[in-house]
Amino acid sequence: MVTKFRVGLFLALHIFAVTGEFLTEGIEVDRFCYPELHKNTRKSCECNSDSSPPWGLRVVNIDCSFKSLKTEDFSEMLPLYTDRLDLTWNALQRVPALSSETLRHLNLMHNNISIIVAKNFINMLNLRELYLSWNSIQSIETNAFDELGHLQILDLSHNNLHSLGFQIFSPLMILESLYLSWNRQLNQTEGIQDLDFYQTFGVNINLKTLKLEACSLGNITLPKKVVLKELDLRRNRLTEVPQSLPSTLEKIDLSENLFLTLNEEDTKRLPQIRELYMEDMPVLHTLDENAFVPLQSLEKISFQNSRRLSHIDGHTFGANPTPSPRLHSMIFRGTGLQSFNSTLSPIFFQLSALDLHGVPLRCDCNLVWLKNVRLETNGRCFKPSRMRGITLTSADASDFSCERWPRWIYGIIILGLIVLCSVGIYLIVMGLRPHGGVTMRRKVGPGSPYSRVTIEPNRQEQY
Repeated sequence: MVTKFRVGLFLALHIFAVTGEFLTEGIEVDRFCYPELHKNTRKSCECNSDSSPPWGLRVVNIDCSFKSLKTEDFSEMLPLYTDRLDLTWNALQRVPALSSETLRHLNLMHNNISIIVAKNFINMLNLRELYLSWNSIQSIETNAFDELGHLQILDLSHNNLHSLGFQIFSPLMILESLYLSWNRQLNQTEGIQDLDFYQTFGVNINLKTLKLEACSLGNITLPKKVVLKELDLRRNRLTEVPQSLPSTLEKIDLSENLFLTLNEEDTKRLPQIRELYMEDMPVLHTLDENAFVPLQSLEKISFQNSRRLSHIDGHTFGANPTPSPRLHSMIFRGTGLQSFNSTLSPIFFQLSALDLHGVPLRCDCNLVWLKNVRLETNGRCFKPSRMRGITLTSADASDFSCERWPRWIYGIIILGLIVLCSVGIYLIVMGLRPHGGVTMRRKVGPGSPYSRVTIEPNRQEQY
C-alpha cells in the first residue's frame, strides 16, 4: 500500500513539473530586457532565464552590475518572474522604488546610497535577501523595512550608520541573519551597549546570526532565551566576555578586542560554545587556571597571531584534565608562547589539528613530551641556539635537555676562576724576583751610607 502511494505521489509531482514547464515554455525573455529606458544600449541589464529548485519552474535573473546606472534610470515594474536583481557597482544614491511579486534576492552593494527612506520596499513582498553593504548609509527612516515580513538576510555592513531607530527591525518577523559590521560609530546609538538589543531594536527572537564587527562597542546585552547560534564581536573595545549572552551560542568571535587575560569567569558565560576565536588580540598575555573548564562543548579554539600571548597555565583545562570527545582543533599560530606544561598532554594527544607555526618554542626537557603528539604541528625550536630552526618532528628527543643550574651560577663560577688565576699568576711572578722577591727599604740616617754629605771649601784656598 505504501509503495503504491509513493508511486502515485511521484507521478503527480512529475505531471505538476511537466505542466509548469509547458506553462512557462512559451515565455521568451529578451537578453537585455531591463530597464525599459535603456533597452539594447550599453546600459542594458542582462536577463537570463533559469530553472529554480525544487520544481524546476522558470525564473529570470537580472544582472545590472557595473553599468554606472543612477536611481532615475530604473523603471518601477520588473519583468515577470524576476527572482534575482544584481545592482552592484553602480552610482545609485538611493534605493530605487521597485515592484515585483516574485523578487527574492536584491543586491545593492557598492553604491552611493546614503539614506533608506520609509516604505522603500513595500512592493517587494516576497523579498528573502537584501544586501546593502559597502554604501554610505547614515540613517534609516522609521518604517523603512515595512512589508518585508519574509526577509531572512539583511546586510547593512560597511556603512556610516551612527544610530539605529527604536524597533527599526520589528517588521522583519522571520529574519535569520543580521549584518551590522563595520559601522564604526554605531556605538553612538542610544542604549545599544546597555539595553536589551533585541527589545530595543525589535530583533526577531529566532535570529541565528548577528555580526557586529568593528562597531566600537565596549559591551553588548543580549537576552539569554533566544536561539542565536553565531555572534561576531571582532575588532571592538571589549575587555571581557559580555555578561548577558544567549545560552545557545555555538560560535563567537572575540578577536582584536582588549582582553588582558582569559579566565574562568569569562568562559562561564559561554557554556554551549563550540568555536571560540580570539585572534590578533593586541594585549592578551595569559590564559588563566581553569579558563577552559566551563567549555565542555568546545570543538575548536584559535589564538592565531595574538603575539603577546606568552603564558598558558598548566591547569588551564583543570588540575586533572580529562580529554573532551569534541575538542579537535587548537591554533596557537603566531603567538608568543615558548612552552607548554606536560599537564596539558591529555588534551593535546586527542587533537586532530594543532598549529604551532611561528611559535618561539624553547626545546628543553620540559617540552620533550610534545614530540609524542602524532600530529604535524609545524612547530620549530627557537631556543636553545644550537636547535634554532629545527622542527619538532625532526629533532631528536635526546637534544631536549635542561641545564642543572641557572646561568648566573655559571657566571659566578667563571668569574671566580678568573680571580683565582689572576692571584696565582701574581704570586708566581713575585716569587721569581731576586731576594725571594722581597726588598727591604733601609732607613736613611747618620750611619747610613746614603746620608747627606756636606763638602766644605778648603780653608787654604781662602787665603
